[in-house]
Amino acid sequence: MTERLSPNGGPATADAAVKVWHCVFSRFNPLIGPVSTQALFARALALHQHAFPWLPQALTPEQSRQAFDIFAGTLVGQPADALLAANRALLETYSTELADLIGTRLATQFLRSAFPPDDAP
Repeated sequence: MTERLSPNGGPATADAAVKVWHCVFSRFNPLIGPVSTQALFARALALHQHAFPWLPQALTPEQSRQAFDIFAGTLVGQPADALLAANRALLETYSTELADLIGTRLATQFLRSAFPPDDAP
């Protein structure tokens, strides 16, 4: 999943990050609902704000419903290495939080179905 942040082995891009997150959300929205997918994403953001000060800071409960849209706006203009590091950290945290919520086995199956190994990045 994280290798898709750097299409064709090149530098990480904001567009690639957005595509990866859209794949994640499209898989989990039907399972846990769009409010929960956004809440988990907002939690992941909050846990990594100290390491990546350019991430959205201290989202209000209302803003948490639009956490991804706010986040996507912060990606533009960030260096490739910062994009890659932040999105790897966020994806790891999101996956862990999701596994805690629905179970490791189910989370793993859904993530694998969202990112099949033979699918081109």
